[in-house]
Amino acid sequence: MAEVLFISENYIKKYTQVNGAVDPNLLYPAVYLSQDKYLSPYLGDSLFDYLKTEIANNTLSGVYQTLVDDYCRKVVLWWTMVEAIPSLTYKLDNGTLVQRTSEDASPITDTVMKDAIERAKSNAEYYTGVMVDYLCANSVLFPEYSNNVWPQRSPIGVKKSSSNYLFSSGNTAMNTRGPVFSNLLSKLP
Repeated sequence: MAEVLFISENYIKKYTQVNGAVDPNLLYPAVYLSQDKYLSPYLGDSLFDYLKTEIANNTLSGVYQTLVDDYCRKVVLWWTMVEAIPSLTYKLDNGTLVQRTSEDASPITDTVMKDAIERAKSNAEYYTGVMVDYLCANSVLFPEYSNNVWPQRSPIGVKKSSSNYLFSSGNTAMNTRGPVFSNLLSKLP
């Protein structure tokens, strides 16, 4: 299958501080990486591949359209920013890593860049958690979310800070057997 983007250059520029003059070729590698590295593991292979096919065929509709528009795109957007900020600050030029500059801008410090990455990461983690919560609460609407078979990857869940553990099927298990049981549960997908 040809590469499919969940978000476009215009989407990135509309919902972030990325300037309209930024070359989209600097953004696309971060989008592809974000989809594969951060979105796919939380959707699982079956649902991720289904959504990519629907987007490629322009047949996305119903609950899948809602999932992509309201959840997946925000996840990809903010993980893209986490991955893109260093690439927008630095570039490889003739085998040397150099800082980008222009005549009407001055370079930022590494501290400012790290802060920008951390803020983007905080947003990315928030939207990833919101997406997983939505999928778990509505897993019956997305059969692909729980029908992965080997060698497909099953979706991973976001670990909650309570005594309940969240599974991709939307079921919960109470931590009633102490730390050993907790350690085993934390290793489940």
